[in-house]
Amino acid sequence: MFVILSQKKMVTYFIKIAALCIGLYFVFMHVPAVQAHSGLLESTPAERVVTEKSPPALKLHFSEPIEQELASVTIYDWNANPVFSGHPDEEGERSPTLEFSLPKLDQGTYTVKWSIVSLDGHPVSGSYSFAVGEATAGGVESATSAGDSKVPLIIARTIAQGLLLLGAGYFLFAWLAERRGYPSNSTLFRRGRRIGAVILVLATIAELAFYAASLPPGMMQTVLQGRWDLLLDFPFVLMLFAQLFALILLFIPGMVRGWYLVLWLALAAIPAFGGHVWGMENPLIALIPRIIHQLAIALWLGALCYVILLIYWQRKHGGEVSWGKFRPFFVNRMMVATGLVVLSGITMVFLQTSWVAVVTDWMQWSTLLLFKLIFTAVMIGLAVFQTLKWKKRKTFATPRVIRVEWIIGLVVILIGVWMSQTAYPIAVESYDQTLASSQEQAQAEAAVSIDQLQVGEQQMIIRLSAIDGERPEQLRVEIVMPDHGMKSGPLTAKQTQPGEYHVKLPFTMPGTWHLKITANYPSGQKTQWTDNLFIAGRK
Repeated sequence: MFVILSQKKMVTYFIKIAALCIGLYFVFMHVPAVQAHSGLLESTPAERVVTEKSPPALKLHFSEPIEQELASVTIYDWNANPVFSGHPDEEGERSPTLEFSLPKLDQGTYTVKWSIVSLDGHPVSGSYSFAVGEATAGGVESATSAGDSKVPLIIARTIAQGLLLLGAGYFLFAWLAERRGYPSNSTLFRRGRRIGAVILVLATIAELAFYAASLPPGMMQTVLQGRWDLLLDFPFVLMLFAQLFALILLFIPGMVRGWYLVLWLALAAIPAFGGHVWGMENPLIALIPRIIHQLAIALWLGALCYVILLIYWQRKHGGEVSWGKFRPFFVNRMMVATGLVVLSGITMVFLQTSWVAVVTDWMQWSTLLLFKLIFTAVMIGLAVFQTLKWKKRKTFATPRVIRVEWIIGLVVILIGVWMSQTAYPIAVESYDQTLASSQEQAQAEAAVSIDQLQVGEQQMIIRLSAIDGERPEQLRVEIVMPDHGMKSGPLTAKQTQPGEYHVKLPFTMPGTWHLKITANYPSGQKTQWTDNLFIAGRK
C-alpha cells in the first residue's frame, strides 16, 4: 500500500511540475518570436562616405523593428572625443528606422557607435565611420573599445545554473534513495545549506546585474519610471525574476517535502525558458526537450553528488552501506538520466539548427557543441568503467573516478551556458510548394519556389498554368509581417518565359512572413494564392 501511495504522490509531483512549466510558457509567450539578433541594414550617412556638408540627421535602418526608448547613439570625432550622444527623436511604437537630429559637425572623420535591444532581448551594438568634408585619421580605431565581455555573465550563470541543477538532482535522488531505505538528505548533507542558498541568490542577482550592465544606457531607468511593459522584450530577465521568486518560495521553512521537491525541479527547468528557445519557429515544441535535458542533467549530476556524499559519510561516520544492493538502484536511474540527456540533446540540435549546418557553417557554437559531446562521451565511458568494476568487486571502489566524472559534468554545464550566449549556425531551408488559389471559382495552382529561406534578398520563381487559355497580364507579390509592422510590396514579378515569373523579395528580418500572390487576367479575373514563410536569420 505504501508503494502504491508513493507512486501516486510521485505522479502528482510531476503533474505539478508540468503545470508550472505550462504557466511559465504562458508568461513567456508574449515575448516576440524571432530567430536572430537585429542587424544594421542601411545608414545615412552611409559607411565610409564623405559628405560635403554636415548632415542634419543620422538615420539607421535595422533588420527588425526596434524599441526606440532602448536605442542610443554616440558619435566620436577623429580624436575619439564624443560630440553627440542621445536617443531617437521619436518615441512610441517600434520602428525599423531610427532618426537622430545632429548638431553641426566640423570637417573630419566621425565614428557612430549604436546600441539597441533585439526583439529576442539580446543587447546588440555596432559602429561605423563617415566623414564630413575630408576624411582624417582616427575614427573607428580610436573610438571602438575591445567590446563588452560576456565572461562575468557566463560565470554568474554557470554558478547559478550549476547550483540549481545540482540541488534539484541531489534532492530528487536523495528522496528516491530514502524511499528505498538509504541515507536521507538530512543525514548526508547537514552543513553548508545556508552557504549554498546565499551563493545561489547572489549568483542570480549577479546574473541580473551583469545583464543589466550590457543593456543600452538609460534602459533600466526607463523601466523604473513606469515602462514595466518593456520587460516583456527580455525573456532572460523574466526568467531571472521567475528564478528569484521560486527561490523565495523554496526558502519558506516548515513546508511538506513535496513542496520543496516541486520547487527544486521547477528551478532546474526554469533556465530552459531563457535564451535561444524564443527564436525558434515552434517555441513550445522546442521547450519540451530543453526541459527534459535540464532535468536529466540534474538527475545525473545529483546522483553523482549523492554517491560522493555517501562515501564521505561512510568514511567519516562509519555508516553502513550495502553497495551490492545499492548498485542496481543507482545504475538503473543513471541509465535513464544518461539516455534522456543524449536523446534530448540530439533533439535540441535538430530543432534549433541542423547537424548539416553545424558542420558546414562551422563557428564557435559548433566548437562548443563538439566539446560538449566529447565530455559527455567521456562521462558515459567513466560511468561504464565504474559500473563494471563495481559489479566485479561487489562494492564501490572508484571514489576518485566518480569525482572526476562529477567535475566533468560541471564543465558540461559551463559549456551549455556558454553556448546559450553564442550565436548558432542557422539551418536554411528551401521552399518548393504548389499553392491552391483562394477563390473557389478559379481552380488554379501556382508552383512557387525559393532557393533559400533566409534574411536578405531572395529570388522567388512562380510557375502558373493558363486559365481558360489566358495568362496573367500582371503578377504581384506582397510579403507582410503584421506582428512587427513590416511590409514589402506589392512587387511586380517579371515573366521570363511563358508561365514562369521571377521576383526578388527583400526579407529584412527573420520570423514568419505572410505571402500573398495576386494575378490579374485580361478578362478582369483576379486570383490570389497565400501562404506563410518562416525566414531564418542571416548566416
